Amino acid sequence: MSDYKLKHNDLALLNDIEKDISSLYASKNIWIEHPLSYQERLGWIKTPTLIKESIRLCKSTFDEVVKNSNPSSVVFIGMGGSIQTGKVLNQISLKSKYQLIFLDSTNPKDISVVREKIDLPKTLFVFMSKSGTTLETNKVMDFFIKELSEEGESDYRDRFIVLTDAKNSLDKFAIKNNFLKVINTPKNIGGRFSSATPFGVFPATFMNEILTYLENNSLWNLNQIKKKCTLLTSVLKNSYDNHNGVLNLEIPEEISQMGIWLEQIIAESTGKNGKGITPIINNDSNIGYPKISINNNSEKKYTSTNTDELIISFNKKTILEDMFIWQTSVSILCKYMSIFPFDEPDVTRSKINTENILKKHKEIRKVTIPYSRSDINNIINENKTNRVLYINLYLNETKKINGSLDRLKEKLSFSHGIRSIAGFGPRYLHSVGQLQKGGPKDVWSIFFYDENLINSYNNKNNYRDLSDTFKAQMLGDLYALIDLEINTYLVNIDSNNKDPFENLINKIKE
Repeated sequence: MSDYKLKHNDLALLNDIEKDISSLYASKNIWIEHPLSYQERLGWIKTPTLIKESIRLCKSTFDEVVKNSNPSSVVFIGMGGSIQTGKVLNQISLKSKYQLIFLDSTNPKDISVVREKIDLPKTLFVFMSKSGTTLETNKVMDFFIKELSEEGESDYRDRFIVLTDAKNSLDKFAIKNNFLKVINTPKNIGGRFSSATPFGVFPATFMNEILTYLENNSLWNLNQIKKKCTLLTSVLKNSYDNHNGVLNLEIPEEISQMGIWLEQIIAESTGKNGKGITPIINNDSNIGYPKISINNNSEKKYTSTNTDELIISFNKKTILEDMFIWQTSVSILCKYMSIFPFDEPDVTRSKINTENILKKHKEIRKVTIPYSRSDINNIINENKTNRVLYINLYLNETKKINGSLDRLKEKLSFSHGIRSIAGFGPRYLHSVGQLQKGGPKDVWSIFFYDENLINSYNNKNNYRDLSDTFKAQMLGDLYALIDLEINTYLVNIDSNNKDPFENLINKIKE
């Protein structure tokens, strides 16, 4: 069981929070009125039972699939909550007998890398989408259908599995085309709350160690869980009440995928109606704000004497329990913020823009990109009073890019005290994208894009549609932010450079 330790306890507040937790676990409505019924989103409350049911269903499917297809590789394709739990479990698991790949992008470079890693006839594809209309998932599915057809694999359907809600468009498509298997997921659980459903459990069936943990940890101590929820909720509430919604998260690289999961559950649940909790990950300049340190073994001490610090030691054997704790605490927090935790009203804004761009322009590669003409120092000066910078990266994610990005964030932080959140597109659209558009408006955004890299895929067989989609998604979100009057800039960089952000870093004045 994971350990939670909090400094500066407010016993009166903790008692109030514990009462709200009891109401939540009794499936009572504690939130503001909303067109979407809260009862249609509370299926995750029964997580221990849900895990057992999911394991039974997923193991049965796994046994059938492996017997029929005997894959060497399994590619999981989805976005946001549908795929992120699988990515967390994969990062903390021991090596699987299968090559497990998690793909949450339309970036043609990312998909090209995956394509080169796999042997198509020996690969199982798992398409994951709660709504069945997720643009990215459907585009990548179309790509692999074309790839398989061109390889002479006419009966590709015996290697396609779909996880989705019953009777939506993807479910109907999979049934009509005789896909190998369709696993229907609970309709009363939203994507980011779906860790205990097949979205999280089916990937675990390919990880023997993780599946064993799930099977052996079905007896939860509800009293201990409530205590941890109260501690966590109090820190989140302090961030909202007293620190302009800024929250520091310190997370080591070896569980970085858990950081992305936490970022989504916080940002997408709270970032609406001009409010939100802003999760700043591993930014040393944020001393004085509430801080949550997770699996931190460093000797660096937190110097603030008047701010909450919650120290969490995650146990990978009980990781779904920790996800349940965070789901509970964020849901309770939303009651205090007077917002509804289970919708994401601004996510569709960029999606609609993207679809309109794709319909309007037959040749997306010829669409002019509105690059910023401002110098980086002028951009910084224009945003001195804004509290958070969003760095939206339409680049392929590599260690080189991430290392250079970290140096850029450090330069912005130590030279100008700029707090930043970085996310790779289109993944961030299903996470902090909601907070960026629906949360507080005293923020600014910089998009980074490598036009030469994306253009190189325009004439490569089945990659052109992905290239068009990727570019349209960037422009769609860019225009959505501009429409909201958020200061937004677009910068072209060469991601092939040894240190892609080095020139920009060197230009930033102290």
